[in-house]
Amino acid sequence: MRNGAELARRLGVRLHTHGSETVEEEKFCHELFGMGPTDYFASTGWLGEDVWMAHCVHMNDSDIDAFARTKTGVAHCPSSNARLAAGIARVPDMLAAGVPVGLGVDGTASNESGELHTELRNALLINRLGAHREAALNARQALRLGTSGGARVLGRADQIGSLEPGKLADLVLWRMDTLAHASIADPVTALVLGAAAPVTASFVNGRQIVEDGRLLTADEDAIARATREEARRLARIAARG
Repeated sequence: MRNGAELARRLGVRLHTHGSETVEEEKFCHELFGMGPTDYFASTGWLGEDVWMAHCVHMNDSDIDAFARTKTGVAHCPSSNARLAAGIARVPDMLAAGVPVGLGVDGTASNESGELHTELRNALLINRLGAHREAALNARQALRLGTSGGARVLGRADQIGSLEPGKLADLVLWRMDTLAHASIADPVTALVLGAAAPVTASFVNGRQIVEDGRLLTADEDAIARATREEARRLARIAARG
């Protein structure tokens, strides 16, 4: 861990890992190192503005203070955490303390969906099941996690995350005039809490990559076929083992 942090800083790249995801991890760290995950990260140089962690579900007040003090980022993965029954991250407390928080999907091994709308919705809903209840997050705060919050976590707030002069032309356009959204007065609430809205267009640095929900830069059908074949191959290998 120490060597990895030193190498990353020598090369000028950011550090990322998963942290404080499960109670088993917490127990393991205390048994092996005599401290919790956050203190262990601190002891190895893995806290700082150039670091971001996925999950951070089991964080006490001291842990949150350490993240806020060092500006260590958090990728909140609500769907994966619910899928694995890992718990509810204290996102409202992190935001109140000044911790940079964005959204993540984790991965297909623990989240069968890799799209961000589900995370917007679940970040709002799941956090309202926690101690703060309806005061935990609102629709605009959830959307901010998926835009400017993520940009800050990645150390790119000066380039992406909002529409401003001088930033990269990253833009997504959704159709909000569908039957599924017609009865929701506020468009932000419709986007976050409503059904997944069709993507009319998506641009990355001014280059259009999605049109009417389809990738323009790759053959989706070919990728899907190859993915199915590989998934079946891996399942056969696992069955033999």
